[in-house]
Formats: sequence, C-alpha cells, structure tokens
Amino acid sequence: MWIQPNMQPIERWLRLYFGVIIVAIYFFNPFPYKEWTFSGLLLIATAATGYCPVYTFLRKRKEKRGSQL
Repeated sequence: MWIQPNMQPIERWLRLYFGVIIVAIYFFNPFPYKEWTFSGLLLIATAATGYCPVYTFLRKRKEKRGSQL
C-alpha cells in the first residue's frame, strides 16, 4: 500500500526535531514524562513517512463542506 505524503519538507524537519527532543527528555528524566514519549514517537513516525492522517481527514471534511455551499 502506497501512502501519498501530504506534509511540506519544513514541517517534516520540525516534527522530527521536536519528536527527538521529547524522546530525549524521557531519557534524562523518565518519571514525569513517560507518557509524553509516545507523542514524540508519533512525531518522528509522521516525519519519517511524510504522511499525517489528520491532514487527510481535515481535507476530506473541507471538500465535503465546500460542496454543500
């Protein structure tokens, strides 16, 4: 299955940057930030693939609303 990238390159780099920071914080102070690590991993995964499912959902919703007007 091929996933079409729907993010700009600058956004991919920013997601990768902040995802690595969130995961790195876990290694320095794991106790209060344990749950935040998952969000950092999601940012890294979306940056690696270039695909954000939320963008696809919002685009379909916008197109559907535009056809009703």
